[in-house]
Amino acid sequence: MAHPVSASHGLFTSAVEGFFDLVKDFKAARERRRNIKDTIRQLSALSDNELRDIGLSRGMIYDVAVSSFPKVNAEENDNLKGWV
Repeated sequence: MAHPVSASHGLFTSAVEGFFDLVKDFKAARERRRNIKDTIRQLSALSDNELRDIGLSRGMIYDVAVSSFPKVNAEENDNLKGWV
């Protein structure tokens, strides 16, 4: 009789851990979006001459902001290695 109880306990524990991982990932994604938004706002406030001084144009602002904050939990797909 101990096996069904321990099995359900393990299932419950893994579900709770999965939920907390989901919350942690959500918070990390929200922080990343906030950082990207702040970077875009700050770079957009610069004049064209100031952007040119640091080697950027207005069209590069979004790409620079997004690449400055890579996804934390981005997993590689082994099936795509060498292709992408």
